[in-house]
Amino acid sequence: MADALKRINMARDKEFQDKVAYYMWQQANTVLDVTTPDTDDLDLAKGILARQINYEDMAMVAMTNATIGGHIDAGTAVSDSEIEYVIVTENKFHDLATAYKSAGIIGA
Repeated sequence: MADALKRINMARDKEFQDKVAYYMWQQANTVLDVTTPDTDDLDLAKGILARQINYEDMAMVAMTNATIGGHIDAGTAVSDSEIEYVIVTENKFHDLATAYKSAGIIGA
């Protein structure tokens, strides 16, 4: 079972936020290089580059991954490669984009 308090505290941890934000920023640039990007991804990419997206939200979407969440629950380190995998390959970037879109935060 997930340890909600540990995960909330990690989502507020500046170092973890910065790591996740870095890979989100990289993915935002990748989205901008695509000829016809997903519109929600494009809106999120623009928001990230304009520094309008909440770092805590970015951290929380990354920790929904079972591996990262497990590390946090166990109190073990989360590697940069795991964060990058979650943002790019597992496409948590898109998950945050669709959540923000549904909430009316982007693409209004």
